[in-house]
Amino acid sequence: MKQLKSLYFHFLPLAAHFDFFKKLLALLLAAGTAVKAALEALMPDFNAWLDREDALMRWVRKSVLTEKIAETDREMDFELAGINAALRAIIYGHNEQTVPAATRLLTMVQSYGRVMAEAYDEEAGDVRAMLEQFDGPYNNDVGTVGLAYRVAMLKDAFTRFEKLLAQREAEQGVKPPYTSREVRKGIEGVYHQMVNIIDANATVGTSDDFAALIALLNPDIDRLNSEFHRAKKDLGVGDRCIIEPFDVQAYTGKAITPLPRGHYREEGKPTVELVFAKDFTVTYKNNINVGMAEVTIHGKGDYKGTKSTTFMIAR
Repeated sequence: MKQLKSLYFHFLPLAAHFDFFKKLLALLLAAGTAVKAALEALMPDFNAWLDREDALMRWVRKSVLTEKIAETDREMDFELAGINAALRAIIYGHNEQTVPAATRLLTMVQSYGRVMAEAYDEEAGDVRAMLEQFDGPYNNDVGTVGLAYRVAMLKDAFTRFEKLLAQREAEQGVKPPYTSREVRKGIEGVYHQMVNIIDANATVGTSDDFAALIALLNPDIDRLNSEFHRAKKDLGVGDRCIIEPFDVQAYTGKAITPLPRGHYREEGKPTVELVFAKDFTVTYKNNINVGMAEVTIHGKGDYKGTKSTTFMIAR
């Protein structure tokens, strides 16, 4: 007798997760009498968790600003990376007039940590504070190193970013008082209890109603597993993969191989720091002589595709 196949829930995005359980509810309501009787005690909990997930989905789907926020965030990341790279280049240029100012600015910027890898709200707070520093105690240093234009570009992107976040918050209203993780864990727990009951009755042959339900659910489980289970994330798609800027590397006459630090970000999901050897491997090009070298990370494990960046080798 066939049984229900395992569904890899942890790979499902929120929308696919919700759609599966919404379809399951429809199948249960249309199921035979034997199925309804066997699962009757679990239905109140199942419906309660599904209502919570429905509320979360409606809250998430309210905003049409998601992509605009992501685009503006990438603009800020680009300007921050540019400021970091420019300050490092000035420091390694050994100009007595600009090195002290560049060093102070870089120390201040780095004190905020990996801003580009933070969640939107945290990133907004750090960039706001950084801009206040640029306009306040570090204003003379910004002028000395010639970064006023770059800071202005960052300020412009941040102003639009902050406005979009406020608009999205106003559109979405008050978030439901529970997390997606809590809801997923709750409804999946009820589902596993249902699976045990369905499989047990199908094995014993209590009623053909259970076999009929399994026949309807298994194709959908196969489809979801095929679509989302260990689907590799492409490092080369858009700006999802961000490689942190490198310090200028000192010429040694030998191959220079600094290890890149990369992050992978998808809207609606936490930013992930990529782990060397587990998530990516590295190749280098033109990395011996003075000049611009290239480093490329190659996806591995759950990741595919490539992402390249450059670094400077100087005497």
